[in-house]
Amino acid sequence: MTDRPHRSPPRAARLTAGLLALLCAGAARAGGGSGTQVSGSVYLDYWGIPNKNAAQNAPASFTPDASLKIGVDVHDELSFSAKACVSCHGVEIDHIALDYQPTAWFNVQFGRLAVPFGEYSQRVDSSGHKTASAPLIYDMGRMAYGDRTSMNLGVLPQPYVDTGVLVYGTVWLGSKLQVWYGLYGVAGLKGANDVDWMSMRSIPYTDNNREPAGGGRLALTLSQDEGFFGDVSVGASGSAGHYDKDAKLKYLIYGLDASARFGPVTIRGEYAARKMDLSQTASYPYQPVDFWMRKEGWYAELEHPLGKYLSAVYRYDTLRRLGVPLPGTNAALTPDSSIVRYTAGLVVSPAQAIYMKLMWEYWDPTDFQSFHSYHVGLGGAF
Repeated sequence: MTDRPHRSPPRAARLTAGLLALLCAGAARAGGGSGTQVSGSVYLDYWGIPNKNAAQNAPASFTPDASLKIGVDVHDELSFSAKACVSCHGVEIDHIALDYQPTAWFNVQFGRLAVPFGEYSQRVDSSGHKTASAPLIYDMGRMAYGDRTSMNLGVLPQPYVDTGVLVYGTVWLGSKLQVWYGLYGVAGLKGANDVDWMSMRSIPYTDNNREPAGGGRLALTLSQDEGFFGDVSVGASGSAGHYDKDAKLKYLIYGLDASARFGPVTIRGEYAARKMDLSQTASYPYQPVDFWMRKEGWYAELEHPLGKYLSAVYRYDTLRRLGVPLPGTNAALTPDSSIVRYTAGLVVSPAQAIYMKLMWEYWDPTDFQSFHSYHVGLGGAF
């Protein structure tokens, strides 16, 4: 996150460390078990911002991004998985769940979940996407002007991790059209007159208002294994609930996504929006017309190889915030604030499972200073 993390209580810190130690110990013993799988990634990114004034409104230059996941097949229909991550928000258990899979079309997962929202949620690890940064709508703490007194991050920072239960499955309509669905009930977003993203990632992982939130995702994929045209996918996601302690302030999040492959070229795009109620008793810097805030944005991305060891990626993305600024907000923020970002870069793969990302970005906000920046990152996956 871009805000300084709240200090965890000693017991919570010990619990996080203990769970992480258990996960690492399980991974260390995994080599001898045929029913155990271990995977992970490590990525180190340097974000350079030549403009010193703009750099003061962005996170630190060096950021680690590492994950370790272990999966255990309990029996043919039941599996356990857990994932620990290290990033700008600290060290935490990203998910820990049991997965009951009796059939392809009906499965149940419960525990601390990686909630499915949008296509990007399937490739959120640094090894799963070409760009050095996440789309603005899904940014998790690596965003300029993203602190709580400004934009307060994106629409829904990814990965979206929450406590609850997920029912999902896959159905084939013929031999080429695949339908994936997921329906979930989770604790939901938390905050007071806006989302507190740090509390979403902090122990205890409990609900703040005892009222579950709900949502789902539906994705259709047309599989084409041969020829110039590859798989084409479209999807829709949605989630809703109350986010304040008294369960009076509602939120609604929804999104659309699409991706396709044409020969060596992959294109994808997503739109996401979040509308949420605001308190009618707070003191605002402007006279509110309506007591709600809306945040929305979209991105379009194209990637293609440039040879055996080199590939290119291009992205255009936006983020817009509509609604009265909140008490204590940066004085430059207006009721209609937006950021446009242009990204272009190269990914070099000198050896198997090793990659380097070289990116240029131009940030163009309406209420803040525009600036150029660059990323140099080195990572690997196993």
